Amino acid sequence: SCCVMLMAESVFGTGSMNPWHRPFYRPLSVRVALTGLEIWSDQDKIRVDKSPSDTLNRFLEWRTRELLPRLRHDNAQLIMGESFDGTTVGMASQSSMCSKDRSGGVNVDHLVSVLGVASTIAHELGHNLGMNHDTADRRCQCQNEPRLGGCIMEPSTGFMPGQLFSSCSARDLSLSLLHGGGMCLFNVPQPEKLLGGPRCGNLYVEKGEECDCGLLDECNDPCCNATTCKLVPGAQCSSDGICCDNCKLRTGGWMCRQPLGECDLPEHCTGASPYCPPNVFLQNGEPCEEGSSYCYSGVCASFNTQCQMLWGPNSTRAPSVCFSSVNKQGNKYGNCGQMPNGTYIPCPSKDVHCGRLQCQGGNDRPLLGTSAEILTTKVKFNYSDFVCRGTYFHLGDDVSDPAMVAQGTACGFGKACWNQQCQDVSLFGVEDCQSKCNGHGVCNSNKNCHCDVGWAPPDCRSTGHGGSVESGPARAPRGTSPFLSPTPLEGYLQPPTYLPETGPSVAYKDLRHGTTQGGRQPRQEDHVSDSTHSSGAPLLRTAWKSTSKPVTQPLY
Repeated sequence: SCCVMLMAESVFGTGSMNPWHRPFYRPLSVRVALTGLEIWSDQDKIRVDKSPSDTLNRFLEWRTRELLPRLRHDNAQLIMGESFDGTTVGMASQSSMCSKDRSGGVNVDHLVSVLGVASTIAHELGHNLGMNHDTADRRCQCQNEPRLGGCIMEPSTGFMPGQLFSSCSARDLSLSLLHGGGMCLFNVPQPEKLLGGPRCGNLYVEKGEECDCGLLDECNDPCCNATTCKLVPGAQCSSDGICCDNCKLRTGGWMCRQPLGECDLPEHCTGASPYCPPNVFLQNGEPCEEGSSYCYSGVCASFNTQCQMLWGPNSTRAPSVCFSSVNKQGNKYGNCGQMPNGTYIPCPSKDVHCGRLQCQGGNDRPLLGTSAEILTTKVKFNYSDFVCRGTYFHLGDDVSDPAMVAQGTACGFGKACWNQQCQDVSLFGVEDCQSKCNGHGVCNSNKNCHCDVGWAPPDCRSTGHGGSVESGPARAPRGTSPFLSPTPLEGYLQPPTYLPETGPSVAYKDLRHGTTQGGRQPRQEDHVSDSTHSSGAPLLRTAWKSTSKPVTQPLY
């Protein structure tokens, strides 16, 4: 069989580089840039079979092992001529866009029309960006009639594919970005790395161009000539860059991107470019939330914030006895992952905090998903009763749910969850990296020093304006900051209380199935549907601190 591999780097802005996605993602202010195309003409690089989940996992493993070292990109999509079992035509990891090991999807070339394949890829890419299915109970507004294909994120499609995103998709994307799901998407790809050759009007400044504000009828940049893609006389830069003000370059040190949480880092104009430097954040494994949690992929992976993502703002982490009682069972309601044959893995005692998430309080039903099985467990310990709440989601065919403990979550003193196992946080290499910052900075996601104000990169040894080699000089901006502050989210949460795991007794279990069925009925008999493999993403913290050294150590 012949497989085509599509690599896409997604950025925020207006317009699109890839004609397949131009009518789809543009209304959401997302650009999808095609940075690589690989055709497997001799043999498949992975084993492709009828199982969408197995094929997806093999492809993502191949991407991490073989593709990422060769070519930097945000997302990879596999297009294949083989079909899956049943009516599944695609599968992707939910809310995984900036994940090194999960950002991608697999797609079946199931129609003779390029539009149909493009719609499938846009759908799976939507799952990577955090979009859920447009099910009937969500009451999504779609500006496209069903006979014309409906909207892209509907769980099933007919002969006419969806070509628009619904109001639910726009809301899902906004929430995903607010929760830290787009940390890698602020970096505009280098024009020379785009496929298709330079073209004036595609919103990318390429070889021979000084600016590119789009087509003549859409350009509103007073600094750029849309016909020639050249700067107007007297202009130093075009206004599409935030480090350009009235066609002049801003001075170095002006903050162009505020941190989106305590695990993010600020970026500053360099004084030499109209664009804000690429987004960087604290290295995985840096302490956050006053030392009770760790940063992972730019967000603070705490139990409380994950519970709030599932059950609402009044939910908190359940006691340790809940994790021990439920996750040692080795069924779909409590486990530390699955074997290749589908059987569930019981959590060993050391890994119980890395299995299925256990919470207390919150809403009656989970905030995510459309059909959820809710497991309520009452545990008696030391003459006290504890109520543990877990859930199992149905987000599509062959779907894993987002109610597992997130990667990077603290699971013990100096330990963090990794692949459903509680491992030493040293696996992230934080201490090794920090040793080169001379006590005057922290390590960023590229394992370079981000120096405190008053010290200079790359090693924070000599005096300077702070910042890193990537983020620009962190000199305090003069005058008021023109960058709008992010919308305030939840404030800091108190560190959770941990109880001993010995001697629990389970009083009873109440298993309730969701009353709303997930998925939408097909419009015709020859419908096709997709499936997603998902992983939870923790809610973003609100304030970045100049130092991430813990005030208190994690409590266990």
